[in-house]
Amino acid sequence: MSLSAIIEKEFRMFFRYPLRVISSVLVGLVFLLQFVYFGQAILGGRFSGLLKNATGIGDYPTYVLIGYVLWWISASPMEASVWGVRRELQRGTFESNVISPTGILKMVIGLAVSWMMMDSIIMLIVFGLGVIIFNIKISVIYVIKVIPILLLAFATFLGFGIVFAGLVVMLKNIGPLATVFELIILFLSGVFFPLSTLPDFIRKISWIIPLTHAASAVRKLFLGFSYSSIISELNAMLILLPIYWMISLGVFKWAERITRMMGYGGY
Repeated sequence: MSLSAIIEKEFRMFFRYPLRVISSVLVGLVFLLQFVYFGQAILGGRFSGLLKNATGIGDYPTYVLIGYVLWWISASPMEASVWGVRRELQRGTFESNVISPTGILKMVIGLAVSWMMMDSIIMLIVFGLGVIIFNIKISVIYVIKVIPILLLAFATFLGFGIVFAGLVVMLKNIGPLATVFELIILFLSGVFFPLSTLPDFIRKISWIIPLTHAASAVRKLFLGFSYSSIISELNAMLILLPIYWMISLGVFKWAERITRMMGYGGY
């Protein structure tokens, strides 16, 4: 099975059931609304001078919408690694994929790419609804400008998430661990509040999270800044991209080697 066949299979399975798609959009929208309204309650309104001084964006819904959508997409490779591989184990189709020409690594990458693409579609709808609900002024030019940044961010997110694939092959059920990491990323990457409000040592940790730089870069471009203003964010993602891929592939190969000795087994 080729990579494109894996992606096609996942798309067919997901979009075959319209209610599942609608439910995913509603879940994404409900979480967005509660986060935005909770933040506005804390700030005392939609606009915040402190937020503007810290990030350049004074409109809280705009600030949250960008970070929230990117966070959801950044978690996709982890979700695919954990739940996608787990699903193959539950169905008893995992071993047949392992011994097929496809191979386990290509299968995992195919799952991660397809889940990221599906979540991107879901989040594009949520983003559009958020723009309408909160009456956010978005220029089409700015949307086009962020596409190269998103592609770089997706490649970095993918390397960051595949590390969990090896662990789930070996340990079978690491859903709670992945959830913990997703929440840590949510907290440390400045999705709902500026990183300047956090202690210095936490801000240093946030540097190694790709979402931190992706969200910052996209927010600046939506403010009308040029690419020259996001050089630091681009450099950070370009540094993290090969590092996370090397770590992911190393952990995956290590876990696969141990699992081959123990036996893949079922779920």
